Amino acid sequence: MKEWQLRKSDLKRYPHFDQIIKPDEIVALVTDPARVAQNSFFPLLRYMKGWQPFRSVKDSAAPRPQKKDRPIRYAARRDAYIFAYYRHLLSEPYELELERLGISHCPVAYRRIPTEADPHRGKCNIQFSREAVDRIRGLGDCFAIAVDISSYFESIDHERLKELWCRLLNVDRLPPDHFAVFKNITKYRVVDRIAAYRRLGFYGVRTTKSGHPIDGYLVPYKDIPTQLCSPRDFREKILGENGQYASLVEPNKEPHGIPQGAPISDLLANLYLIDFDVEMNELARKLGGSYVRYSDDILLVLPVTLTKARQIMDELPPRIRKYGTQLIIKPEKTSLVRYTQDCDGQRCELISGKGKNGLEYLGFRYDGQNVYLRDSTMSNLYRKVASVARNHAEATVKRYPDKSYDELCNMFNFEQFTKRFGKVEGFEPNSTNKTWTFWTYVVRAAEDFGQLGKKISGQVRKLKRHSRIRVDQEIAKALERKAKRDASGEVSIG
Repeated sequence: MKEWQLRKSDLKRYPHFDQIIKPDEIVALVTDPARVAQNSFFPLLRYMKGWQPFRSVKDSAAPRPQKKDRPIRYAARRDAYIFAYYRHLLSEPYELELERLGISHCPVAYRRIPTEADPHRGKCNIQFSREAVDRIRGLGDCFAIAVDISSYFESIDHERLKELWCRLLNVDRLPPDHFAVFKNITKYRVVDRIAAYRRLGFYGVRTTKSGHPIDGYLVPYKDIPTQLCSPRDFREKILGENGQYASLVEPNKEPHGIPQGAPISDLLANLYLIDFDVEMNELARKLGGSYVRYSDDILLVLPVTLTKARQIMDELPPRIRKYGTQLIIKPEKTSLVRYTQDCDGQRCELISGKGKNGLEYLGFRYDGQNVYLRDSTMSNLYRKVASVARNHAEATVKRYPDKSYDELCNMFNFEQFTKRFGKVEGFEPNSTNKTWTFWTYVVRAAEDFGQLGKKISGQVRKLKRHSRIRVDQEIAKALERKAKRDASGEVSIG
């Protein structure tokens, strides 16, 4: 087995209940089975990540989409290191099992799969999507069946997961250290981050100079300590052991569910459906097609009749429930698309579900002639532009409080701003390159899809103009907010 190495980038300094430990101590902890078995795991901290989806220009008259929230849960540092190490221990036997079963090509998420051109560079969703398009084009006349598992990580059955874990280790019963990791990734506990900060005095009601009470941080966020409280305060104020405070801990009492985001959860999510992958791969192989799964996104490309395609699509929900009663296919996220060959390439037709303009898969859409960035990908981009523009405008106004609107617009570093769009939502390349921006993504996608991707660049041609307008708008709004604060005498903290 490849030796596990703790990299500098693996060290974590975010606020949590445990204290920071030195790299040597981290290695000593995670590689000692006895210490892992006896480790007292802390509750995960949870916060909600919310965003407002954008309407497309074509749907400007439609109601504004409902705001979405996603729970983010993250482990204490020492626990995260343990989860990461045990992911490493399970990775090799998992890969060997995939190879033994002949399905190494089926589950493609959360794995480092080398590209053909450069074995040192891992594939990302661009390559996986391109490969799906290549399979469709190679078959000519075929059907693409795409389905999505609802709340997949929350639906993983604990007993089945334990059986599969034992199977990887070739044991009848998990060793004490592995069982400790299993127990704490299934029967996990969470504490709401704001509730913890409020209990510990970092968050609460404060009064503005104008006398208005508002909820917010009582100290700047950057000054919150990396160890949130002493062991005694943790027991009394978080666990509620002395009876003075109610416990903030929320245990997972269900016989299913693991927290998405923990360092080991992605591998366990892949492992959990390994037998389903075998079943679907065999089905597709016999029919002359293909099957792949990207976490909870399932794609079958099959050269079959419409009747057979409908039958297979209808059978997918009961098939997957054999592997867990909580596994549910989302009807609103399924699609059946027919592709037919003609002299100019292919034509697509939506038979049922979503995707009237072609199959949508891993951030892209294929209409039989060209590949496009999916509409929701563009929506995520514009949301990111708006967020970054708002933050930059607020910071610029705060830094130069005496400058006018025209002066602030002229001095705004727009080129630097365009480099700060960050990663595309849901795009995490399996490579060592952590500097990808949306522009990198667009260029890379257009290159990888070749002639099929020529429309991608056109989709973002007006982005810079839109961004410049949005920046100017946000500067004006920031100045308005500053004027109101000045008039009321309000001072913000953090």
